[in-house]
Amino acid sequence: MFIHDSGANIVKGVRLAKYDSARCFIHTLQRAIYESLKIQTEVTATIAAGRRLVTHFNHSGLAQEKLLRIQKELSLPEHQLVQDVSTRWNSIFYMIERLLEQKRAISLYVADHDTLINLTAQQWNLMEQCINLLKPFICEPR
Repeated sequence: MFIHDSGANIVKGVRLAKYDSARCFIHTLQRAIYESLKIQTEVTATIAAGRRLVTHFNHSGLAQEKLLRIQKELSLPEHQLVQDVSTRWNSIFYMIERLLEQKRAISLYVADHDTLINLTAQQWNLMEQCINLLKPFICEPR
């Protein structure tokens, strides 16, 4: 039995090769969750705003160093932010989870940098709601 995702190229290849196959349930579930997040405009905007913050830190060594100093001052875990990746399951969850973990450090950093926009209180709250909603669907051990 060949287990695969629902990619058209894979489905067609398996069919042409005449293999017995099945679509991966977990992959299908994760895809449904991802698509349901995309249709919620507020959620999409909040995720995009979070992604911009993460991108800022991932593209600036100076920003990462300053964030690390703030984390130490606040006695927060010294973790880098996690960038979501469209091809990696659950990556939006992990990005939001890390943003929430580092909310205080990020907020202090942003307060000193006029060019960077922090998330609003409503967006932080929405991220917390997303985590609560998505947590039961996380299938891979961390």
